[in-house]
Amino acid sequence: MQTKNCSFCGANLLGRVDKKYCNDYCRTASHNQKKSENNQQIKLVDTALKRNRKILADVFDRLGQQPGAILERKIQELGFVFHFHTHTIQLKNGKEGVCCYDYGYVRTKQGELAIIKLN
Repeated sequence: MQTKNCSFCGANLLGRVDKKYCNDYCRTASHNQKKSENNQQIKLVDTALKRNRKILADVFDRLGQQPGAILERKIQELGFVFHFHTHTIQLKNGKEGVCCYDYGYVRTKQGELAIIKLN
């Protein structure tokens, strides 16, 4: 008779023939480890999206309700990564708005961005 080992810790298994783990701790730890490895990229993207949204919200609050623009390089210095956004919208004036959840930006002039808040 061949002995089987726990898939997580390697301990000898006793009991059912189809048993994979020696106890609940090993079963849960194995599942969490697999889930963590699979979701690592999702966590990185989600973190970047949330950071971008926070930067847009902070800049919007600083500019106030009055129309204003911020230099593209200034927003990059704050940590904004232009590669990460949730969606784009077509504005009434024909320009495209790039959004990160409920905030976004519109390119106004060369190197300038107007920050917008969606309703």
